[in-house]
Amino acid sequence: MFSTYVLENPNAKKYTGSTNNLEERLSFHNDIFLEKAKFHRTTYKKGPWHVIFSKEFATREEALKFERFLKTGKGREWLERARHGG
Repeated sequence: MFSTYVLENPNAKKYTGSTNNLEERLSFHNDIFLEKAKFHRTTYKKGPWHVIFSKEFATREEALKFERFLKTGKGREWLERARHGG
């Protein structure tokens, strides 16, 4: 299974990504000692991060497609409605 996820930090900054292991990926985003890891250069000094949304998919392609959607204006609007029951 693959997940598309959205993280949020204490400053309400959001980060959207996809992975096949959400728990491991979250720990990487929050680990300040892995600063050279290419997939979290934009997040490692800005945490702690927590998951505010995740959705599972059968394939990596589906997860990436949904990730791209969430990064659009309509996707961000959809996420806010989904999070607040709208």
